[in-house]
Amino acid sequence: MFQDAAHSFWQCFSPPFRRVLFISVALTLVVLALLGAGLQWSLNALPVFQTVWLNTIIEVIARGFAVVVLIPLVHPAVSLVAGLFLERIAAKTEETDYPQDQPGTDQPFWSSIVVSIRFTLVLIGLNLLALPFYFFPVINVVLFWSLNGYLLGREYFELVALRHMDYAAANALRRQFRFSIFMRGVVIAFLATIPILNFIAPLFGTAYMVHSFKRFAANG
Repeated sequence: MFQDAAHSFWQCFSPPFRRVLFISVALTLVVLALLGAGLQWSLNALPVFQTVWLNTIIEVIARGFAVVVLIPLVHPAVSLVAGLFLERIAAKTEETDYPQDQPGTDQPFWSSIVVSIRFTLVLIGLNLLALPFYFFPVINVVLFWSLNGYLLGREYFELVALRHMDYAAANALRRQFRFSIFMRGVVIAFLATIPILNFIAPLFGTAYMVHSFKRFAANG
């Protein structure tokens, strides 16, 4: 598991991955800038009271809340943008590391976009529901890794598995190795919590799950 993780991490900086990485990071920064602008607009729309100290308290609380909200949205924003390129990353990983195997079949472009948007909305929705618990030390880290580990493990596994088999077979294989997939998802979620490195989390997750899928399929 950790050998595949290390290999996948360094693959993210290899020549076939770099172009996708640069484009993904640039577009993600644009998305985050738009999110930040939206939050700033919301802060400016707050009502103004005649009591100075009350305005100050409201502003401090609102800005703190905005920061807490924005942090969990970083990874969904990265995932949404990178989702446009993950089929290419999966194909390149298969081509480079498993040239003797039957190559996977890319999903249709628009289908990939719909899946990426749907997953991003689920990721945002569940993280916002968990937001009150993110204010508590230790609990916030455990909850973030657990929740996102499950979601990311399942999403990236299905992305890779559906390139090689139908949904029923992919679902059966996922259930057989559910704990291993969850733990790999936690590794991806852990990387997503590290500033700067969180930009490569989707690319890492895709390559990582290609290697994992190959192991699971061989032992399934």
